[in-house]
Amino acid sequence: MKEIKAYVRPVKLGTILHELEVAGARDVTVIRVDAIGVIADPEQDRRRFVRAYAERYSAVAKLEIVCRDEKAEPFVRIIQEHARTGAPGDGRIFVSAIERTVNIRSGQEGPEAL
Repeated sequence: MKEIKAYVRPVKLGTILHELEVAGARDVTVIRVDAIGVIADPEQDRRRFVRAYAERYSAVAKLEIVCRDEKAEPFVRIIQEHARTGAPGDGRIFVSAIERTVNIRSGQEGPEAL
């Protein structure tokens, strides 16, 4: 199993989520966060925040997906394709191996727990 964490522009979120659902993604978690550093887009956020804040932080949507190994690459391609604008602040995608999964309600473990 794999965990995908992606940091994307909030304006791209609707399209990304739609395409992930069409591809079979389930249980996607979306978290609104502030990014610091190279994934931040201070030019976009300068309109909403005071200049000192906008120069360091940018509003970002964080997606988290845990999936079977064979679904990870298609999901990554979908996120990359639909999140990309070509401008600074497009975000990042991280893929990690999941050591163990347990469904709290059923007690199932491993891929069946998804």
